[in-house]
Amino acid sequence: MPGEHAGTVAGVREQLAFYRNTLQLADRDAALEVAVWFYAGVLRQKAGDFEAAVACFKKTIELAPDDPWAYWELAGLYAGQSDARPAVVVLGALGDRCAERGHWSEAHAAFARAAELAPGDVDVLVSLRRASEHTGHTHVLAQLDAAIRAVRERRTPALAGEEAAEHPAASQSPAPGEGGPPWDAAEVILDHVGVSPEPSSLANELRGTLAGDPAAAPTAEPVAPADSPSVEGAVTRQRWGALLGEIVVREGWVTAEQVKEALASQQLNGAPLGRILVNMRALTEEQLARALALQWNLPYTNLPDREIEFETARLLPAYLARRHGVVPVRRSGNRLVVSIADPANVVAIDDIRLVTGLDVDLVISSPVDIARVHGMIYGGQADIEEILRGSVEPEAVRDAPAEDVTVEHLRAMVEDAPIVRAVNQILAQAVLAEASDIHIEPHAQEVKVRFRVDGILQDFMAPPKAVQAALISRIKILANMDIAERRLPQDGHIHLRAHGKDLDLRVSTLPTVLGEKVVLRILDQSRTHLTLPQLGFADDLLAGWESLITKPYGLILVTGPTGSGKTTTLYTSLGRINTPERNIVSVEDPVEYQIPRVNQVQVNPKVGLTFASGLRTILRQDPDVILIGEIRDRETAEIAIQASMTGHLVLSTVHTNDAPTAPTRLVDMGVEPFLISSSLIGVLAQRLVRIICSRCKEPYEPPREALRHLGDVPTNGSSSARLHRGRGCDACRQTGYRGRIGVFELMPMTESLRKLVLGGQSADRLREAAQAAGMRSLRQHGVERVLEGSTTMEEMLRVVFVGD
Repeated sequence: MPGEHAGTVAGVREQLAFYRNTLQLADRDAALEVAVWFYAGVLRQKAGDFEAAVACFKKTIELAPDDPWAYWELAGLYAGQSDARPAVVVLGALGDRCAERGHWSEAHAAFARAAELAPGDVDVLVSLRRASEHTGHTHVLAQLDAAIRAVRERRTPALAGEEAAEHPAASQSPAPGEGGPPWDAAEVILDHVGVSPEPSSLANELRGTLAGDPAAAPTAEPVAPADSPSVEGAVTRQRWGALLGEIVVREGWVTAEQVKEALASQQLNGAPLGRILVNMRALTEEQLARALALQWNLPYTNLPDREIEFETARLLPAYLARRHGVVPVRRSGNRLVVSIADPANVVAIDDIRLVTGLDVDLVISSPVDIARVHGMIYGGQADIEEILRGSVEPEAVRDAPAEDVTVEHLRAMVEDAPIVRAVNQILAQAVLAEASDIHIEPHAQEVKVRFRVDGILQDFMAPPKAVQAALISRIKILANMDIAERRLPQDGHIHLRAHGKDLDLRVSTLPTVLGEKVVLRILDQSRTHLTLPQLGFADDLLAGWESLITKPYGLILVTGPTGSGKTTTLYTSLGRINTPERNIVSVEDPVEYQIPRVNQVQVNPKVGLTFASGLRTILRQDPDVILIGEIRDRETAEIAIQASMTGHLVLSTVHTNDAPTAPTRLVDMGVEPFLISSSLIGVLAQRLVRIICSRCKEPYEPPREALRHLGDVPTNGSSSARLHRGRGCDACRQTGYRGRIGVFELMPMTESLRKLVLGGQSADRLREAAQAAGMRSLRQHGVERVLEGSTTMEEMLRVVFVGD
């Protein structure tokens, strides 16, 4: 907020504080804030304080973006100025919001008023035509079509040749006053938009524009001056007349039936059409952003694939960037390119311009991409720690052991706004960091919050010890756990939707001498939509694995340590063979991801539902494919083998270091070798290695002695091989890595291997025979990953070569 409005802002905040105290309301009461800011705007408007009134109405729109009254008041203020174009922008934003929510009468009123103020704006006329069609004003559709067509046909291009090609919007946008429909059409449109034809100068302007009368029409399209505070950047673009539903159908992203279904849902809940389509999974966040870019005639940018100028991005404070869902992309002179998710946000541009002092140009990005960049640029640790430090308990509670805090006091603390916001931000930051686990660990003087990112634990923040009980209790309440029980371990579950993703969080508590430790495993449901190539399967490995999982029967094992991606590989493989003609049943402990058309059974030993008992029941359910979460004992192994020998394809996991050790592991469980040799058709061993960050990836020549782990390495005539590493940047949080990829060892069971298993040979003998038959070991595949530049030698040594 600019300095000259500081008195207005302070006065409104004092009023809010007075009302809250008097009415005993919560610290944050949205309805009260909207009412006070709106009323303050009305008072400032009556007092003739234009700038203060504009600021108040903008604040009202920010707090209640779907409430039309502040839009109308703000547009009325702008309409009374010498340049009415800012009012057209505000009314256009209001009309678009109302149209997205299916409120066509309100949209029609907004577009009609905009047409009165900007009679030569073809996009306003097109929007008015759409609204007229939906509100039943069919008697003016033909005249509106004629007006739109005439303005487009009679428009003289502003640019030509290469210049026009570089600025297509300029060559497509019609100028008012350059031709129009017959006079009778103008009269009908004037009546339609509610303008009196005779006394109004605006009506005369409209009449002259539509009739092609140069004397009555404006000589040039009204454009806001460079210092206009309300439409900076936005006024240079034209809104497309097409509605969002029409665009997504035209692009082939959704069907007309899906749009109709979404519109029907919109009538019930009033949510924006695009958001409904995303929630229906008919539209992705990226497609919605691209559709908005088409609708508003603005460029689209995929932020993760673009070089962000981090110093430029930090020109905007974190609170403002998060409030408006924006991120500065780059700066050129006095112009700032800003990526935004909601182009209808009429407040964001002004706030950015006032804070940075720069002119603003907009590009569109998805909210998921913008939120991810927020996490890279602004982090979040300091914000959360500040929130928590402001909510520390009184001295008596702070000095008391955690177990002595009463349940009543815990409930009061977890309902406190700072604790709620802090937990929400921790979860949001973990999702943005693509963490797989959140660890909240009690220490003597503080609480450590750590994220496991790409398989590595990283310190995230250290809130004060005083908030330990409240922080953990808030999570336990979200997970439907007993906050009064702090002496026994507990398990819970949280479902949430964050940044366009459906997430399931498995929550586990563990009592320690310093208090309860909490671990949250983040299960991203979008991971079930991955493909085998995305996991790292390629070429002969992909062909070999697909030949196994498409067989009608047999036992397939995936092996590796905890956290090596076995479950993700199995789920992705199920997705590959999940067709309507197959009945797929799984028994898991626990069910990590929900897969459509797969009947998933959760193991529950408390009621006697174990892997073995569940498998016996599944065999009576006419399955084609069976997924067993893990083979842990002889009984489960024998039932799985019997199922694979009676016409079922069985997939499962075991914990071994490599593929040749899997058959011997089953023998150790007590399974007869002849059963293994006749049922097992393949074993896949895997690890996950971190990928070198693409933003800071650089080549280097390692020491010659370090290459002994890689064996024979091509050196291209030089004294050393040329490998790659990440030097560390903001995108990868200075780690040099971002993302993970699989390293695999696939051992199909051949006749020679079956004979060795039947003869009780050792794992070493099986390994030699498998490699002689063409099996590529984990070590060999790991060397390939290093040489191709996917990962580093150090990462391979850490993950794959530990046992060498």
